[in-house]
Amino acid sequence: WEEIKQPQPSGSPVAFANKFHNQLSLRRRSALLGCQLCGGMAHTMAAFVLPREGGADLLEERVVPRPSLRPRDILVRVQAFAMNPVDTQVRDARGKFKAKDEAAAEFPEGKILGYDGAGIIEQVGEQATMFQVGDRVYFAGDLHRNGSNAEFVAIDERIVAKMPASLSFAEAAAVPLTMLTAWEGLFESMRVPLDTGADQAHVPKRVLVLPGAGGVGTWVIQLAKKVGSLFVIATASRPESADKSRELGADLVINHREPLMPQLAEVGIDGVDYVYDGYGLHAYATQYVEVLKPFGQILTIVPSFSEPMPSISVPMAFKRASIHYELMFTRAAEGIEMERQHQILKRAAQLIDEGAVKVSIQSILPWSMDSLREGHRLQESGKAVGKIVIAREAGA
Repeated sequence: WEEIKQPQPSGSPVAFANKFHNQLSLRRRSALLGCQLCGGMAHTMAAFVLPREGGADLLEERVVPRPSLRPRDILVRVQAFAMNPVDTQVRDARGKFKAKDEAAAEFPEGKILGYDGAGIIEQVGEQATMFQVGDRVYFAGDLHRNGSNAEFVAIDERIVAKMPASLSFAEAAAVPLTMLTAWEGLFESMRVPLDTGADQAHVPKRVLVLPGAGGVGTWVIQLAKKVGSLFVIATASRPESADKSRELGADLVINHREPLMPQLAEVGIDGVDYVYDGYGLHAYATQYVEVLKPFGQILTIVPSFSEPMPSISVPMAFKRASIHYELMFTRAAEGIEMERQHQILKRAAQLIDEGAVKVSIQSILPWSMDSLREGHRLQESGKAVGKIVIAREAGA
């Protein structure tokens, strides 16, 4: 537990979203064909793949080679995976991580999306020592590699942990990416102190979470309250979202479709110490700096290629405030401190099994091509309250 309290700075940001990761040579494809002709189907798997950038209707099911293992990889038989905004953003990065008018990228071998996942270890790499065959694990994946929308996924053991014993595979798959994003943003980037509430005689610091009922927001509320001992102000624009935020522990819920500061002033709150932004600085930067206290910190998980952020440098400078960016894929992409995600996931499993925090799921859909396409549509609707999961068996 102590080992995850002091994060180290990571490397500079890089462009993650649309790197073409075909690693199958003509020789390997020929070898695969030979195996299939001689009955060697054990070397293949079923997968949902994307042939080129575009809409969810492009997703298709194929038989593809099983992934080969790097030295510290484990091979996981996927039992469930969950949707995240990044699935739809990588499916078509135009206007999000690159210019809208760029040509659609082609993936002749098929790109396998999916980052959140849970399953059973089938095989371990020659240098992998953290797990054994048969372990039940969960993970959030690596943007640079094929993902969890498949029968099997190869993943570095350092970004994996044993899943919570109290959860099904479907429930466990809904946890990793959003929980890691919330944890890293709160406790690493903004350096919210961990588990210090019992020692604080003064009024707890405040965090504004916008929006509160999204995939990340549901974890920010719980971790800020239960682990960071903060006063949590969540935002919601719909009654069901407001109810969910309160259920998860928010002390106050306000409407992000109305000006923020007047709503805080109305209940006697003069500002916040932290802002966790899940919508975009292009839309809320000026309001954030207005509600932020001196020495306050803003963290966003929504970079924008096409929508600029208003200039807030002068009021931020006078408040000596800070802005941070969070992307939980950075560690795997840069190969920096990858073990910390194992440690955080391990701690999260403990919190879940103790009943301190809980998983928020909107829908568990059956494992099928139609379900995956529907999951993408639901994710893009912006109306999901909790995670959307695709599972082989909902209760397993």
